[in-house]
Amino acid sequence: MDILKKCDGLPLAIKVIGGLLSTRYPSELEWKAVLESPAWSVGGLPEQLDNRLYLSYEDLSPQLKQCFLYCSLFPKGTEIIQNVITPMWISEGFIQPLGASSSFHDGYGGLEDIAIQYYRELINRNLIEPTAKHSLTGYRCTMHDLVRSFAEYMTRDESLVVVDDKQASTTLRGGSSSMLVRRLSLGRTVSVADWAVLQRQKSLRTLIISCRVNLKSGDSLGSFSSLRVLYIWSANNLDRLVDSLSKLRHLRYLHLEDTDVSRLPEDIHKMKFLLHMHLPNCKKLGHLPSSITKLVHLTSLVLNGTNISAVPKGFGGLSNLRLLRGFPVHVDDMDAGSSSSSNSWCSLQELAPLSQLRDLTLDGLEKVPACWMAEKAMISSKAHLNYLELNYNNHSASKHTTTEPCGDQEANEKQQQQEEVLEKLCPPTCIENLSVLGGT
Repeated sequence: MDILKKCDGLPLAIKVIGGLLSTRYPSELEWKAVLESPAWSVGGLPEQLDNRLYLSYEDLSPQLKQCFLYCSLFPKGTEIIQNVITPMWISEGFIQPLGASSSFHDGYGGLEDIAIQYYRELINRNLIEPTAKHSLTGYRCTMHDLVRSFAEYMTRDESLVVVDDKQASTTLRGGSSSMLVRRLSLGRTVSVADWAVLQRQKSLRTLIISCRVNLKSGDSLGSFSSLRVLYIWSANNLDRLVDSLSKLRHLRYLHLEDTDVSRLPEDIHKMKFLLHMHLPNCKKLGHLPSSITKLVHLTSLVLNGTNISAVPKGFGGLSNLRLLRGFPVHVDDMDAGSSSSSNSWCSLQELAPLSQLRDLTLDGLEKVPACWMAEKAMISSKAHLNYLELNYNNHSASKHTTTEPCGDQEANEKQQQQEEVLEKLCPPTCIENLSVLGGT
């Protein structure tokens, strides 16, 4: 009751302190320690910020503090998605293995689990609030305005969120442009002048752009040599920056979503530390460079919503992949029985070596002419597979539907073929989420 009195009847304070107490053993001794914490009366905070938030913040581990503050980079009204932000945390180096590991990739699955655990702890502590949960993306959360203001204040020396022209005037174009910014989030239109100022931020480790970008010929990402995370959503003119992507030698996380990018650099293999490449809904993107097969550290690749119809041969060498979405099924003429194929594209059989997959989406399964080709993917042997989505193109499937007798026979044969293919794509017993879309 004494703790409750200190919350002054404020719902947010009660929620946050309640979240803190939920992590404590329910004893009088433990709760008195919370009641008597000096953080209740710490000085130096702006008037509009709450000491009870500071108490909850101080109770976090150093790693969890970093993860919490990072959430404030997403502007108000933007959801903090579990499967987006957790690999960002890993790419920034916030998540460390609990024990010794013989190599990075031996422990990467453990890092993912730790990151998800941190995300859920922030939910349990009521520092972020879930709005939905999806089997594909995990939880989606928002951050209360006061919590966001507190986080922005605590990280004010290293992070900057620009969402209106007034901020741009005082930070990007004003005297504050000389500050040492490590993490920058832009939610307003970036002018040519703004971009010129941004080039001075040599120490940037995270750059988030969720707005229109005005670029001129010759503009580049090359000055951001320390960048670990690049997240661009709903921006334009990105083809002007494509060739400079390969200069980001330390980049771990590349996310381009709903952009007009139509190509990736042919020398993308120079980004040798890249762990995550997410390209959802980049509808103008039609192919992947062949050198992508040299990105041996890649752990996640998202292609759904692109116009990519095949991936380069040798894709099976990316044996560290744990998440693969929007994989376009391609059937070479040689695979189908012809000797005229150049055999330059990846077929289903190159999924066989990808034994670490946890999340897999296959698109265009109507192209598979025989079940033995599906069998070569060895889906049933992938012991870590949690999510499997099998997609048929409805247009291709529906074109076999007809009222003529020969059409009925053709449709029946097509259905039988699809059933045989599906049988060979049967997932392992560890699967938790299975989806089959389209088909006859």
